[in-house]
Amino acid sequence: MAELKYIFAQPDYIEGIDKDNPIYIHPVRLKDYDKFIEASHLLYISKNHFENVDYPLLLLIFSSLPHLQLTQEELVKKLEDIFSIITRQDVKFISNEQIEGFIVDSSNIITIYNYEEIRNIILKQNLIHEQKIYKTKLMNDWAQKALKAKQKNASKILMEDIITTVSVGTGKNYSDLENYTIYQIYSDFYRLRKMVEYDTNVQFKCVGADLKLDDYAEDLDIFHNPYDDLFVSSDKLGGLNKALK
Repeated sequence: MAELKYIFAQPDYIEGIDKDNPIYIHPVRLKDYDKFIEASHLLYISKNHFENVDYPLLLLIFSSLPHLQLTQEELVKKLEDIFSIITRQDVKFISNEQIEGFIVDSSNIITIYNYEEIRNIILKQNLIHEQKIYKTKLMNDWAQKALKAKQKNASKILMEDIITTVSVGTGKNYSDLENYTIYQIYSDFYRLRKMVEYDTNVQFKCVGADLKLDDYAEDLDIFHNPYDDLFVSSDKLGGLNKALK
């Protein structure tokens, strides 16, 4: 059953050091979108990008600074920005003999031990799809080419275009939309497109076109991962795997 907490922008939470004071993880608001996007590429890094996965993901990320082309200070600043946005607290990194991690408040800290759980929540809340990593470099190259080809044929729609479409289509003010979450703006945008498509198809049917009218209130399938469409069937993927071997 679908959860309503995403459409109502309610936070998720994980257990904190003090069980009576959890770490609340809020969905990203559009007013913070630009700052979040600048650092969000770090969230795409998963254990699938590493050969040795015996260590916590955040520790692996810190050990990959040369590959990320970041200094430790730059990495820390980006993570502070992400954690400050999603906790709505002024999060700072502290490293000393007693403690090492990102301090959320007086009784909570983000460390190598809870980062992955928090990351997974951030991905889902903000409709970020984790890149699929295939077993061989050639398979990964094919997947990236397939995704780029698909994106090339699609309309170029930026977040600003989504916001203006929702504003014009619903009459909502930009001052209201800046407090929308990413999930909410996409939900409104896709629903609006479905309604426009429905009205257009009705007009075509009125002049005799043989069209199926889909319900404009049907499920948006908003969590759908575009990587699932790269190879449309397991048979084709299996055949490609066999050919690459």
